[in-house]
This record gives sequence, C-alpha cells and structure tokens, in this order.
Amino acid sequence: MPNNPVQIILNDRDFHQAPDPGKPPRNKDFFEGADRAFVAHQTSLLAAVDRIIDEIGKSPYGPAAYLRVQMRNEALAKSYRPVWWLFKPDQFPCVGADAVGTLYFRAPLIYLRALRRRIEEAEPSVEIKYRRSDNEPYKAPTIARAEVGAIETIEIAPPEQKRSFSTAAALASLEDPRAVSGYQVELFETPSERVIADDPLGRIALRRSLEHLLLSLGMGARSYLAFDVGRTPVLEVQLTTQRLGALIDNRAGVAGSDPGLPIDLSSVDRNPERHEAALTALQKHPLVRAILPPVLLELTDDRSNPESDRAAEPVSIPAPQDQSIYPVVGVIDSGVAPVLDDWVTGRFDYLSSGEYDAIHGTNVAGLLTVGQSLNGAIVAPEANGCNLYDIPLYPSGPFMARYPRGFSDFLEEIEQAVAEAKNERGVRVFNLSINAVAAVERHRYSIYASRLDQIADAHGVIFVNSAGNLPSSQARSAWQKRPADVVNYFASRTSPDTIFKPAESVRSISVGALNPPNTDQITDAPTVYTTRGPGLQVGVKPDVAGYGGAGGSGPGRPTGLSSVSTTGSKQSVVGTSFAAPLIARTLAGLDVATEGGLSVEALRAMLLHHAAMPEPLTKRGLREIGRQFAGFGKPQAVSTMLETDDHQITLLFQSRLSIGEKKPVILRFPFTWPQSLVTNGQCSGRTRITLVYAPPLDPAFGAEFVRVNLEASLKQRQAEPASDGSVRFTNQIAARYLPKSTNLAIPEKALIDHGLKWWPAKQYESALVENGSSSQWRLEVTSLVRAEAQFPVEGVPFAVVFTLEDPDGNRPVFREMRQWLQASNAVAQDVRTATRVRPRGR
Repeated sequence: MPNNPVQIILNDRDFHQAPDPGKPPRNKDFFEGADRAFVAHQTSLLAAVDRIIDEIGKSPYGPAAYLRVQMRNEALAKSYRPVWWLFKPDQFPCVGADAVGTLYFRAPLIYLRALRRRIEEAEPSVEIKYRRSDNEPYKAPTIARAEVGAIETIEIAPPEQKRSFSTAAALASLEDPRAVSGYQVELFETPSERVIADDPLGRIALRRSLEHLLLSLGMGARSYLAFDVGRTPVLEVQLTTQRLGALIDNRAGVAGSDPGLPIDLSSVDRNPERHEAALTALQKHPLVRAILPPVLLELTDDRSNPESDRAAEPVSIPAPQDQSIYPVVGVIDSGVAPVLDDWVTGRFDYLSSGEYDAIHGTNVAGLLTVGQSLNGAIVAPEANGCNLYDIPLYPSGPFMARYPRGFSDFLEEIEQAVAEAKNERGVRVFNLSINAVAAVERHRYSIYASRLDQIADAHGVIFVNSAGNLPSSQARSAWQKRPADVVNYFASRTSPDTIFKPAESVRSISVGALNPPNTDQITDAPTVYTTRGPGLQVGVKPDVAGYGGAGGSGPGRPTGLSSVSTTGSKQSVVGTSFAAPLIARTLAGLDVATEGGLSVEALRAMLLHHAAMPEPLTKRGLREIGRQFAGFGKPQAVSTMLETDDHQITLLFQSRLSIGEKKPVILRFPFTWPQSLVTNGQCSGRTRITLVYAPPLDPAFGAEFVRVNLEASLKQRQAEPASDGSVRFTNQIAARYLPKSTNLAIPEKALIDHGLKWWPAKQYESALVENGSSSQWRLEVTSLVRAEAQFPVEGVPFAVVFTLEDPDGNRPVFREMRQWLQASNAVAQDVRTATRVRPRGR
C-alpha cells in the first residue's frame, strides 16, 4: 500500500553550479572528398545571390528583402548555422524560421555583394594540417567552407508559399457564423521604427510601401495591427462594403486612431475578384511572411452518437460543504446553467445570459463537479466536488456579432477573464474546449497557441485544451484488437486527422480521447473521432489522454461517459471536450493537495510523470502511434501521484536555471544509490525522469520556436578518469522515445524527432542490471541555446521529477534514500506540506 510521500527538494539552488568547460566545435566539411561537387555548389549559390541582387535592385518596395535559407539535413545542429561568417547578424539579422533548418534573414541590398564575396572565399579544396602532439595529419576546413557547404539553397522568400488557401475557401469561411476574424497577415518584422534616421537598409521604404498597399485595397478595407505574437506582428485585414475610405488602425499606437465602424456579416465584401487581387498583392510584398485564412472557432463535442435521453434520469447534485476545501477550475466555454450555481464561485460577464447556449459548458462543468458519481472512480478518479469559475465566451449566434474587432477581441477577453479569475478566486487551471477549425501546421506555431502561452506566462496558469474532433465524415474505423491490423489501417488511411489549434500550445496540457469501459469499443483505445499529433514537426502532442466517450457506435448506444444537462438530468457526452475536464480536475486537485506550493511547471511535470500508456497502445509496433494519440499516457489519480511504495522513491525539484557569470548554470544533484540495489559497486534498478520547463518562445521561428533546450541526465561515476585526470561521470538514462542504438553518435534529426530535443516536456527511462562499478551518481539539468538566440536574463524555470525503484518490488528503496537525504545537505520535505516551510511557488 503506497504511504511514502513524494519528496520535494527545497534548497535546489544549493545544487546550482557552473558547467564544466567545453571544447569549441570544429568546422565540418559537408563535401568531404567531393571538391568538384563543392565548387559546383558554390557556383550555384553565387548565381542565386546574383539573381537576388538583380531582383531587389528592380523592386518597387524598397532596397531590401527577406531571404529563405535552407540548411542541409546533416547541418541541422546549432554549431553549423551560417551566422558566424556568411550571414553576419549586424548585416543579415535572422528574423525567423519555418521547418527545422529553414531560416529567414533580412537582406539589405547594400550588404549582398559582401555576402557574395564571402561565399567566393570558401576554398575549393581543404588544407591538410598536422597535430602538434603526434604530427598526425588532419583536414582543417575554414569556416567559409563549412558554412557554404552547410547551406542547401538561398532564395527570396517565395510569394507563392505565403498562402495555402483558395479565395473560394476563404469566402466560404467568412459566411460561417463560427468566423471570428478577417485575414490574419503575419509580417517578418514590425513595420515601424521609432527613430529618426535615413534609410540605407530599406526598412522605412518597406513599411511605407506596405502602408500604400493596404490603403490601395479600396473602400471599406480595414487593416490594423491586432497584436504581436512574440516578435511577429499580426495584421488583421478585412474587406467590407462600408462607404468609408481604406483605413489603417494601429491598435497598439497612440490614442486618437479611428477604429472605423464595427463589422458584421452583412458588411463583409463577397466579391471574389477583390479578395483575390488583395491576397495576391499582399503575397508579393516582402514584409509579408504569411497570410492565414479567417479563423473559425468551435466547441469540440461530437453529437453524432448521443445516447437516448428520453427517460432522462435526474442527477443528485450535492451542495458544497462549508468545512471542505475544493479545487477550482475556470471553465472557458459556452456558459454553465443554473443547475450548478451552488458550485459557481465567480462568473465573467462579457456575454449576457441571453447570448450563449449553456449546453456544452454545463456538460463540461458537470464532469468537473460530479464526474465520479456519474461515471465511477475508474473513469473519473477524482472525488466529487469542484468549484467553477464560469467564463462564457462562446456565443450562440455569429462570432463577429459579439467580437466585432475579430480574433484579437476574443483573445483579449480570454486574458481579461483569466486575470479576474486568478485575482478573485486564485484559479490556476482553466479548461478550454474551444478549438479553431484548423489542423496544427507542421512548420508554424499558431497565433492561438502563442497567445495562450503569453496569457499563461503573464498570470501563472495552465490551460487544459481539447485536442479536437474529426468531423463524422472523417471518423476512423473502430480500433482493432490485432496490432498488425491497426498498423495496416493507418498505413492505408488517407484522410488527415491532425490535432486542432491551439492544442500545440506548449504551456498548456492538451488532451486526446479514449474509449471508456462498458461500451462496444475497445476500452482505453483511442476513440474514432479524437485527432492525433504532434501536428508540429517537433514534440509530443497531445500531452495526455482521458476518457471522452465512445463514438461511432450508432444512435442510442452507450458512450460510456455521462454528465449533467442544463435541466439537471444525466446526459451522455462524446468528444475530446469531455476528456479535457477530467484532466483539468486532476490538475486542480493536485494544486489543492499541495496547498498551491507547486509551480505550474511542477504541476505539469507531476501530471506527465504519473501517466501510463493505455494498454491497447503498449503492444508491439504501436509505440509511435501511441505517442501520437496519448502523448505521455493516461494520468493517474492525485492520491497515487503523491505517495509511493516502500520499494521506490520520487524526488521533485522546482527551480530556475540562471545565466551565471559566463554560461548558464546547471543543476547537479549528487547522491548515493540505495545500498540494497548495489552489488560489488554495480547498481541495479529502474529509473524514470520527467523534465518540464518554460523556455523563451518565438513563433517567428516556426518549428524552431523553442529558443532554449533543457536536458536531464542521470550520470554514474566511472572507474577510469577523464583525459585530463578529473573524475568522469557518464549518462545512464535515455530519452523515452529514442530508438535503441549502439554507441554511435545519434543524428540531430533523430534527437529532435525522437529524443524531444528542443521540446519543453521530456521523459527518460532506464532499466539497470548490475551497471557500472560505483554507487556515486548525479542528476543533472543542463541547457543549450539556439545559435541566433541568447539565454534569457530572467532564467528558465523548470521542474524535474525523478523516480528510482526496485523492479522486483522488494528492496527498501524509500527508507534507504530517505536516510541518505537526511544525512546529506539536501533539504527534503513531503510535497504536500512543503508550502508551509517556504513561500508559495509562482
């Protein structure tokens, strides 16, 4: 019976120290033994630069453009970026990325001939040098040869790649009542400079030519700077039939700008020729990075298979007990009906009661408050009782009627609601089951996800997002028992089923849906409607999976998941919308159980660490498919997270890596392996580590939006010293999804795809059997910064959860490790009471 508490290390900063000195990387020759091919490649790049110089020289937009530079696959590591020699930051600042290894640079015409000369300087054959120590020969390519060889192609950002939708599709979206915006236009950089200067770099000319273009879109055209996503400015452009001149409104600018008239569906211009001309003109402008279609928002439920509620069973909804302390969750949805008013502790009043339909929001709220009594402890493991902060933001009519200034209005209301809920009731967990009707893009981090991250950081909260539902016409077949049949099915499936925005948000927990017990579907298998990730080129999404109700069984069949209707009766529900609140309830319960003492990173890390892959997804050949549907797995109950058995111990660190004197510090926690798992210095046991951190994010860099990478390692002391005579420790734990390999170096692409390099949630695991010859170990957390970025002066907050156990379940691991902790300089406390001995976490 588990009865040993998780131990939180309170003096984490005592284990911060400067990293060991590293060796500078050597230049790499990407054309080793192929000098003739290198010369041909060099000639090709020179010709590309000549074309760029000619095109910018004739440009009507100004003497500058933005270059798209594609790196070779083998040159994806940061040390190979062409920013030390070719694209010098003071001349060609890197302003973003697309896919991993696809970089964008601002290119003023006046510096392009210098770039051409630097490409020419790369040597056609590599010099042979001799080591001083033993006079052995080695090849020594210059940095010019290395950077020229690392690049695949150079071109001006192609206009045809800035838009991926048709005018007809855009007009159809604008007719949809779910539409909440006009066109979203991302720029490479801010179009304004707040200095007085001449314009040799062409930036003022680019800005003015863009303003002229926007004003040329005709009567009723409205353009305004909606917000900045990171450092990417986002314009919203609306084409209307209003009898007003074209307007540019910088909403972030000085007071007095004319906002024009509110937009409604009747004033949207439906002339396809005008839309096509405007979109084409915007695509051609150098400052424009991408044009996105109108945003459609929907509640992610699936009503294609409701259980018959003709004999509706009334639900007994208990009232809160005065002496009890309950979790609280903010419900950003379509409103909560009066039947749950006893549990509503606050309400955001942007929409009045007649402007929303509370069906969906009440279904979500019912699972939070009485989910266990309706579904049992297996489906809803947390006890009944949860306070609600009602945030009805999804209107019953057209979105534009309630959010006349578009998507930015909707996002601003989310932030205002979060701020009020946090300040008034201390809400730290928000359930958000409002998805954009658009799949996450492989090489783009969406505006929706970015703004949620900004809000989460500003207020210290966690959003729990539904992954999104497939339309019934695109639903998959029911999950099959034989793994081979599952693999074959997905190999032949052509319909896309990617997670919906904003499920890629890395500060949030996104949730996929599993079949509950007692249906005609395989229990714990992904539902037929749940979308799968990661969507982005990198990472793991959804983070976890929960029971969402079985779909696809036909009308009247049980879905296995019930909630409360607006009239207080039991109602079957289906959708990822209803998996999300079960996870939100667990997170909020964890926050209450630890008395608010955990950081948001620690809350997320504890949730992921105590998640297990559902049994149908553990079968041979389904490892990658399981990750796509369930991420790190299905979370356990809070009570299970907080206690361990005698044969195991779990340590929690919540800390922040700071910049240090020369390099960012590292966390290095030395410890002794439990003696009962040591035989003649050889160590056995099973270990798991979960690392969650909050790196700086820059959506301008697409799939490279995470700008700092943290890694955890578990190192054992080695008998043989290092080459300089110092004590040597080597890592004994591997990333969970990394394929088994020999001692060969793992390519950067594999580290990104499977080792989750540059992803802010990671897991590691190892099973050790009489490993090494020492019981001296270290748990370490280190950092790496992108070539074009800097480590933030405020540091990077993180949490690490480390579990060590005897796989046989016999050895007294907790007692031995606890005794060692008490004898060491570590200050360890029960995580449930640690808040009493130190200030509350952020």
